[in-house]
Amino acid sequence: MIFACDLDQTLIYSRRSMGPVGESELVPVEKYEGEDLSFMTRAAYSRLRELSLELDFVPTTTRIYEQYERIHGLTDGIRVRYAIVSNGGRVLVDGRTDAGWDGMIREAVRLTAAPGEEAKALFDRLADPRWVLKERYCDGLFYAVVVDRDGVPDGWMEELTGELAGLGWNCSLQGRKMYLVPDPVSKGAAVRYVKELAGASFVFAAGDSLLDESMLRIADAAMAPAHGELFRMYGGENGGSIGFARRSGIGASEEILDAAAKCRREARHTG
Repeated sequence: MIFACDLDQTLIYSRRSMGPVGESELVPVEKYEGEDLSFMTRAAYSRLRELSLELDFVPTTTRIYEQYERIHGLTDGIRVRYAIVSNGGRVLVDGRTDAGWDGMIREAVRLTAAPGEEAKALFDRLADPRWVLKERYCDGLFYAVVVDRDGVPDGWMEELTGELAGLGWNCSLQGRKMYLVPDPVSKGAAVRYVKELAGASFVFAAGDSLLDESMLRIADAAMAPAHGELFRMYGGENGGSIGFARRSGIGASEEILDAAAKCRREARHTG
């Protein structure tokens, strides 16, 4: 069994996103320039350590490799053989880039999506530079743009989505970060590839954003926390195959891990 899980605001949380929680309940899992940036609850961390020994836990993130490597908590007593970074653009096996996937995904982007410069030029034409704060081209595959969210007009994302579709690209807004992504680059496609690599027959997936939806839709069972883009879109219901946690914030990770453990027990019983 594979447990493919988004990281930020699904499994790990910054102080700004975690919600009310006692300091004594927190375990730091990411450090940058001497500062603890991300946390899990002690209960969630303990459950993940146990669970990682029973199945293939696959961290699945939009972070690029260098940002993923900062999460030291995923190397301390937690077994990770496979990981997915760059929103599905790179698959790691035992910490190294899988060359087979790398070649396939870059060829797919070349054949089916417009060059990155075209997508970015379209964005620049539609965006107001007054609310664009920072931008980065990630892994030569997609763009991450930091924006002043209050400045983004209502309906603007819908306009951008429609324009990008003609180029074979899509977009997502998560907090202050806007992502422009070519269609072949998705977490769902990468999870399907890892499933084949691992020889797994069952996938449980969890995530909070529209960039996670592709992997939640191809999973055998899936859960989203009671916050984030997916919760806002579906209102905690009518998500089809996606179940929703009762809790929001950092507490939702405990529910997600409990659901993954339940799937593992049921798979073991039926197997």
